[in-house]
Amino acid sequence: MSLWTLPIIGKLNAAYAAALALIVIQVSIGILYKAAQSGGNYAFSASSSVTISEFLKLLLSTYFFYREWLQRRQNSTHQTLSVEEMRRDSMEEKGLCEDGSEETSEGSKRSESAVDARYWTLSNPRSDVGSFVQACRDELPTEIRYGFAQLALFYVLINNTVFLLYRLADPGTIQLIKSGTTLITALVMIFALKTNIVRGQWLAIILQVCGIVTTQYRPGGAAYPLSTYLILLFQTTISAISSVYNQNLCKSVDKSLHVMNMTLYGSGMCLNLMLHFVIRLIEWDEPGFFTGYGSWGACMVILSNVFIGLAMTAVYKYADAIIKCFATAISTGVLLYVSPILFNVTLSFLVLPGTLVVFIAAWLYAEATPPRSSSKIPDSPVRRQQRRSLLMGFLSEYSAQGRYRRAGLSLATCLTVFIIACLNSANSNKSSGNTDKAPPASGDHGGDLITIDSPFKNSLAFVRWNSHIAERIPIIKSSYSPFFYTMHISMPSLSNALAEVTQNITWDTWEDAFTIYHSVRDTMSQLLEDPNTQDIDGIMYFHFDAWVEPLQFADMDRNKIWFLDGPEPKFECMKTVDRYGNWWGWGANHHELALQGVRIASHMQKSKYIIDPDEFCIGWSDIYFIPRRYFRDYIALSDILYAVPVFHELAIPTIIHIIDKTYQSHPTRSIIEPLGDCWGSCCATNPLAEDIMWRRCGHKMDFLNENVTKVHFERLAANSLILGKQVGNMGV
Repeated sequence: MSLWTLPIIGKLNAAYAAALALIVIQVSIGILYKAAQSGGNYAFSASSSVTISEFLKLLLSTYFFYREWLQRRQNSTHQTLSVEEMRRDSMEEKGLCEDGSEETSEGSKRSESAVDARYWTLSNPRSDVGSFVQACRDELPTEIRYGFAQLALFYVLINNTVFLLYRLADPGTIQLIKSGTTLITALVMIFALKTNIVRGQWLAIILQVCGIVTTQYRPGGAAYPLSTYLILLFQTTISAISSVYNQNLCKSVDKSLHVMNMTLYGSGMCLNLMLHFVIRLIEWDEPGFFTGYGSWGACMVILSNVFIGLAMTAVYKYADAIIKCFATAISTGVLLYVSPILFNVTLSFLVLPGTLVVFIAAWLYAEATPPRSSSKIPDSPVRRQQRRSLLMGFLSEYSAQGRYRRAGLSLATCLTVFIIACLNSANSNKSSGNTDKAPPASGDHGGDLITIDSPFKNSLAFVRWNSHIAERIPIIKSSYSPFFYTMHISMPSLSNALAEVTQNITWDTWEDAFTIYHSVRDTMSQLLEDPNTQDIDGIMYFHFDAWVEPLQFADMDRNKIWFLDGPEPKFECMKTVDRYGNWWGWGANHHELALQGVRIASHMQKSKYIIDPDEFCIGWSDIYFIPRRYFRDYIALSDILYAVPVFHELAIPTIIHIIDKTYQSHPTRSIIEPLGDCWGSCCATNPLAEDIMWRRCGHKMDFLNENVTKVHFERLAANSLILGKQVGNMGV
C-alpha cells in the first residue's frame, strides 16, 4: 500500500484510530501540564491528581463493562429462548405435552404463557450488584490480576515523575526524549518476549532516532542540567518496560478490555492514594488532597490523564507498544513547534527536517509491519517458565505467576513509594517555570580543577543614569561587559536624533527617574519576544554609580529575586506609614498613590496573584535581580502601577512582594534573596576604598574621586582576566 492510499480517518482500523487519539491527547497534555503551573510549581498535589484521574478512569471502565455484561446476558437470553422455542415447536408438531401426553388447547396456552414469562425473566435480568461483582472477579485469572497490580506500580512512577519533568523542562524536550522508547521497547520485546522485529522496522527505528537527534541539536551545549536528563532517561526506561508488559498482559488472555482497565485503574488509585499520604508525612509543604483544584488548568490535567489512559490501553489491545512509541514521536514534532510560541523555547533551525524524518520513519514502520498470524502458538508450561526466567531471573517466584506474588507486590510497592519520595525530596526546592536555558553554574568541575565563569554570563546588565552623562558609558561598558551576556544603557537624551524608536534591547532614553521600572518592563518584554535572546536568564539592574563585583554573586540562587535590604529606605511592607518613620516621600503623598495602585491591581489581577488591597511596600531599589521566570509577572504588575503612577521605591518593592506572596511554597520559603551586605543607601555618598574592596556591592561612588573608583574598575579588569581559566579546587 502506498502513502497515497492510506485510508481516511473514518475507515482507519482500531490500531491507527487508537494511535491517532493518543497523539491528540499527548499534545494536549504537553500544553496543559505547563499551563497548569504557577511560578514553576503546581498548586495541587501530583499524587492526588493522579489518584483522582485513576478513580475517574475506574468509573468509566466499570460503566463500560457493565454495559458489556448486560449485553452478554441479553445474548444469553436470546440463545436460551431459541432453544426453548425449537423444543416447543417440535412438541406441538407431535401434539404432545411436556410429559409426553397429548396436548389440549388449554395446555397449549399455558405453555405459551410459560415461555412468555421465561422470556420476560431472561430478557430483563435483575442487575444486582452481587452478580456484577462476581462477573468482574471471574473475568480474569488471578495471575493476570496480580500482573495488572504490578503494572500499576510502573504507572505510579511514570505519572508522578511526569509532573516533576514538566517543572524541569519544556514539553517538546520531554516528548523528544520519551520518543526514544521506540528503540528501548524494541529491545525489551526481542529479549523478553521473543518478538520478531523485521529488517524494515529496524530501519524505521534507526531513521526515527536520527530524526530525533537532528531536532534536538542546538549549538552551545545542553539546555538542562544532567540531573534532568537522568530523570528523563529513568522515566523513558520505565515507560518502555511498562509498554511491553502492558501489551503482553492485554494479549495474554482473550477477556474484556474493560475489566483489565478496572483492575489497572483500581490498583493505581489505591497506590497513588497511599503515596499521597506518605509524601504528606515526609514533605510538610505538600498540598492537601483537594487543594489547588480551583483553576481550570488543574482540572484539565485530570481530564487529560483520564483520556490518555483509555487511549493507551486501546493501543496496547489493538496494536502494539512500538506503534504507541511512534505516536509519541509524532506528537513530539507538534510540541516542538508550539513550545517556542507558548513557552519561549528556542526553535532550532533543524527542527523542520528532523521532524519530517520522524514522520517518514513512522510511515515506514507501518509499511514494514508483517501481517498478523491468525494461529496462536500454545503457551506451554515450558515456554512460560523460560520466559519467566528471562524476565524475572531469580525474582520469578515473586512475580505475578510466582508463589510469593503477594510479598513481591508489597516489596515493589515500598520500593516505588521510596523512589518517588526521594525524587520529590531532592527536587523540592527546584523549579523550572522558565523553559529557557537553565541557569549556569559558577564553574564547571572537572577533577581537581574548576573553570571560572561569571554567574551573569547569561544575564543582561541594565545600567541606569538619571541624567545625561555620556562620558561615563565607555568605562562602564568595558568594565562590566566581560561578565554579562549583554548590557543595556538607560540614559535620558541618549539619542540626539528624534527617532521613533526610543528603546531596544541595548539602550533606552527614559526620562522619568521616578518610574524607571517601566523601562525595565519594556526591556523584559523585548527579551521575551526576541528569538535571539532566549538564552538570557534574568536582568541585573543597578545605577551607574553603584558598584557590583559579579564573581562574588556565584553562590546566589538564580531562581530567586535579589533585592536590597539596607537603610534609607528599608525594605518593609505596611498598611499605614505611622510606624515606619520619617521618609520624604510621605510628604509628597507617594504612599497614597501606591495604595491606589495596589487596589487597582487587586481588582484586575485578583484571580492570578495574592494581593492585599490595603498593603504596599517600600525599599531601596538601586540594585536588584529579576529571573526570567518572573518577567511576565513584573510586566503585568508594572503596567498597573505605572498607570497611576507609583514612585519607583514603592512600586518595585510592592511588585516583588506580590510575586513573592503568590509563588512562595510557604511563608518561611520566600523567593526573595536579600542583599543585606551592600554598602550605603539610596542617597549615601563617598565610600572609602576599603568599603569597595570589602563589599561586593554598594551605592554610590563619586566618579570625581578617582582614587576610589579606580579600585573598583581595576578589580573588575583583573577578575575579567581569569574568566574561562581553570584553577585549583580548594574544596570551597
